[in-house]
Amino acid sequence: MTTTSVKTRFAPSPTGLLHAGNLRTALFNALMAWRHDGTFLLRIEDSDTERTDPHALEAIQADLHWLGLHWDEGPGAASPPVQWQQSARAADYSRAVAGLLETGAAYPCFCSAERLAALRDQQRAAGAPIRYDGCCARIDAADARQRQAAGEPAVIRLRLPDGDTVAFEDLVRGHQSFALDALGDPVVQRADGRVSFLLANAIDDALMGVTHVLRGEDHLSNTPRQLVLLNALDLPTPQYGHVGLVVEDDGAPLSKRTGAPGVGELRRAGYLPEAVVNYLARLGNSGPGDGLETLDTLAARFEPERLGRGPARYDAAQLDHWQAEAMATLPEARLLEAVEPAWVPAEKRADFVRLVRANLKTLGDLQDWAERLCAPAPAFTEAATAAVTGADPEFFRAAIQTLETADDMDWAVLRPALESATGCRGGQLMKPLRFALTGLGYGPGLGDVIAFMPADIRRTRLNKAAEQAAGAQPNA
Repeated sequence: MTTTSVKTRFAPSPTGLLHAGNLRTALFNALMAWRHDGTFLLRIEDSDTERTDPHALEAIQADLHWLGLHWDEGPGAASPPVQWQQSARAADYSRAVAGLLETGAAYPCFCSAERLAALRDQQRAAGAPIRYDGCCARIDAADARQRQAAGEPAVIRLRLPDGDTVAFEDLVRGHQSFALDALGDPVVQRADGRVSFLLANAIDDALMGVTHVLRGEDHLSNTPRQLVLLNALDLPTPQYGHVGLVVEDDGAPLSKRTGAPGVGELRRAGYLPEAVVNYLARLGNSGPGDGLETLDTLAARFEPERLGRGPARYDAAQLDHWQAEAMATLPEARLLEAVEPAWVPAEKRADFVRLVRANLKTLGDLQDWAERLCAPAPAFTEAATAAVTGADPEFFRAAIQTLETADDMDWAVLRPALESATGCRGGQLMKPLRFALTGLGYGPGLGDVIAFMPADIRRTRLNKAAEQAAGAQPNA
């Protein structure tokens, strides 16, 4: 593979939020560019003006920046400005269509929607490939112009040479060869004058100097058509690579419409960008090592030949694994920044972070633990309610008395005192106490929780537990 002047791109449509499949495509293209000290371009394919959402455009940029996928060219980039929106490139597309028509590489097609639907039905019934039959390809060019001038609606189709084969070296799949007769002449401009994805995408790549394109295997059949189009216009062609799609458990492609998790959703849930990047980098890619890696390290190891050809299943458990890896290596200062001041006093935040760190799955868990350790009333699980109401109210009253009069909060001293006062040991002591104090049956060491928790909060929670237990008594 030629590695000089590498330029890749990510070209989303701003019709919704990005999901893991989109983001993996962006990541792979960024890593490809950085691997060769090249250029990473963000281009917005907003030609579908009816579905374009300006909020989605903002979210796409915010998501990429959050992940560290900063582009060299595109919206807000410091490099020389480019027309990074398809909606601003109509003149380029018009010139391309005119050039194709002038040389006979494209032709007007007047077939009605009804004829095309009937043709598809016939082909399905015969078990034949669904393709345009070239009906209008044989119309004389002068006659076609007259019909258009008279107002007859027509699309413009790219003429695929009869009997030809297009071959190319796929960056992921190796040698690929397509018989053009099996593809059918594709539409490059609709009857209303709007160009198709096939043309706009290829023209943008050529005029923007894109040299390498990594995209999903669902675009594989577009590549021979786009190669024919660019060659007909004497424009440069990028090297293409097609990776297996990211799929759901049932094998269906990951989609915004099926509720695939978006980056904004993961960010709000407290996932770290390092975790998301490390998970996506391994989704259908055998290149990365076993441990958590930086973007620079991932780029240095990136080879498109190691990308998977088959589907890659989205696995939330694997994302959680990399989240745990990222949380374990997160500097304490970054955790401190994420602690909201509502419940934890500034002077106790460092102790709080050290206490709960091992129990954090996401940054969002910091807020939950802050409320569980410092707020007046944490949320109780069903298990917590059952454990509290199933205990003797005198158990909690004895615990309150012991904690109120204790001179030493060291657990080695406090535990025997609680055992003596309550008459309970082991799980019979620990379980109702933990549930009453935190509302959960797990967490940091109980002695550490008691020592950290403000005395008035401990008292309030144990009093409430005693009231709940008393209310659950048969004679209450």
